[in-house]
Parts: sequence; C-alpha cells; structure tokens
Amino acid sequence: MSPQAPAAPSTAPPKFKRSAKNYLLDKSFQLKYTGYIVGLTAAISLALGAVLFWQSEKTVAIGNEAVQVGQAANKAGKDAVAQSQALNSKLENDAQMSYGDNPALLSAIKDANKSESDKINARAKELSDAEAKLVSQKDAIGKQRTLLLGTLASALLLMVIILGLAGIVITHKVAGPIFKMKRLLREVGEGKLVVPGRLRKGDELVEFFDVFATMVEKLRVRQEKEIELLDAAIAQAKADDNPVVDKLEGLRKHMQRDLDAK
Repeated sequence: MSPQAPAAPSTAPPKFKRSAKNYLLDKSFQLKYTGYIVGLTAAISLALGAVLFWQSEKTVAIGNEAVQVGQAANKAGKDAVAQSQALNSKLENDAQMSYGDNPALLSAIKDANKSESDKINARAKELSDAEAKLVSQKDAIGKQRTLLLGTLASALLLMVIILGLAGIVITHKVAGPIFKMKRLLREVGEGKLVVPGRLRKGDELVEFFDVFATMVEKLRVRQEKEIELLDAAIAQAKADDNPVVDKLEGLRKHMQRDLDAK
C-alpha cells in the first residue's frame, strides 16, 4: 500500500464584506472605549455650552440695562415736555398780563416759547424712539440667543452621535482582528493548522496577525515533515509485514486531516 498523497490545497474562502450588523463584534470592549470617547466629548461640549450660556446671559443683562436706561431717559423726556408745557402756559399768561397792550412783543415771546417747546418735544421724541429701538434690540438679542443655544445644542448632540458611531467603527478595526484571532487560536488548539485568508483592508493588528500566521505555517511545515517520516516508517513496516502499520496509517490520516481542515 503506497503512502497517501497530501490533499490538494483548497480554494481561497470568499472575501468577507462588512455590514452594519456585525460592527459590534465585541460589545463589552467596543462600547467601553466608545463610551470613553462619547463621555469625554459630552464633557467638553457641556463645558463649552456653559461658557457660551454664561456669555449670552451677560449679553442679555447688558441689553436689559440699556433698555432700563432708555426707559428712564424717555420718562425724563416726557417729564421735561410736561414741565415745558406748564412753563410755557405760565409765561404766556404772564406775558399777556404784562404786555397785552404790545401785540408785537407778545407774539415774539410766544414764538420764542414755541421754538423752545418744539426743541424739547423733538428731543423727547428722539428719546422715545431710542427706547423703542433698545427694546427691539433686546428682543432681537433674546431671539438670537435662543436660536444660538438651540443650534449649539443640536450641533453638540450631533457631534456626540457622530463620534459615538466613529468610535464603534474605529474599535471595530481592532475588535475584528481580535475576534478572528480568538477563533483561529481555538482551531489551532484543536490541531487545525490552517489560516483562512488575511485581515480585511483597514484592520489594525496586521503585524501581530502576520506573526501568528507565520507561526501556524511553521507548525504546518513541521507536521508535514512528521508526516513524511511517518510515510517512510509505514513503508518500512509494510515491507517487514509489521502489524503496527494500521496504527501508523491511522495516525497519519489524523495528522493529514488537520492539515486539510478548513
């Protein structure tokens, strides 16, 4: 009986493709470090949000103070108008009593009073318009603050979500090779000296996997040499009609099966 020839090498396994459902290969590892990334990002985001909120509060407070000053100035302007009207009325009455027989002088006094009253009224209107403008600016600042904080909160939340997903993708490039290495180590422990394929493009731990693959290849070469020695021993035993041949052939088949295992 001639020695059994080694089986022909099997074809390469189909190329593995990533899919969304297998990105969490090692949940405890990936979620742990993704949680670190998300937690750190959230802490920085909250600190930044607190600073911006504090600054916006100061801006709103300044706007409220400006409105209060404008209201006080407008009230002072209205009081000045009321006092001017009362004073003009008194002056006109006094002028009528004192210069009623001099229409030209009386008209000049009334014109002068009216000119001064017009100036005071114009100034009071400016103060009223300034108050209305300050109130409008205050409302605009409030709306802008609300919009800014809402946009900031949305942007920070989106950033946390994106970094969380990125953390899963990044840790997957480490967890994937580790997951494959665990399976291959179990198979090597069972005597299967085959490394099907390589790591996927973009995976980490490539050098470590290459060292492991080299180790398995060396074990395989050593076992192939041992099979050759067994073949020689089987051939010699058959020539001598030794009853141990069946046991040697059984051992050889077992060792060859491990080499051919997928």
